[in-house]
Amino acid sequence: MLSVIVPTLNSERELANLLGRLVPAAVDGLVAQVIVLDGGSTDGTLEITEDAGADVASTFASALAIARRDWLLILPPGLRLRSGWDGALGGHLTGRGGPALVLGERDGEGLLARLRPAPSGLLVAKSALRGAGPTLDLVGLRRKHGGRTRL
Repeated sequence: MLSVIVPTLNSERELANLLGRLVPAAVDGLVAQVIVLDGGSTDGTLEITEDAGADVASTFASALAIARRDWLLILPPGLRLRSGWDGALGGHLTGRGGPALVLGERDGEGLLARLRPAPSGLLVAKSALRGAGPTLDLVGLRRKHGGRTRL
């Protein structure tokens, strides 16, 4: 149903946790592919990526080129996905869910953390990146509730 892109740079600690949380969604058919968009990691990020069977790209353009699905979910490696995130996102994609989703909590800093407001996850159609179709679907924005970061 969708390809997941994870932008990384020396993210071995965070990446292993995120990839592990994506496995059930892959088994259920929601996640068809994971692409690690690596910015030149010198730690174990690429070894973890290879062990997980994820694809590797070095630029966003190359990640788009190898993405096999029309929907892309862009997740920072430090996102701690909550239990049931995959059902919520599947419902969102099929129109069964509401406009607000809670996918996980955010740790660390990275590409998405530098955006303001900082999205915890972006869902976008590849056609939107080529100038056709829907522009962008924000799965949710980062909000503080009781000290927790929520999507």
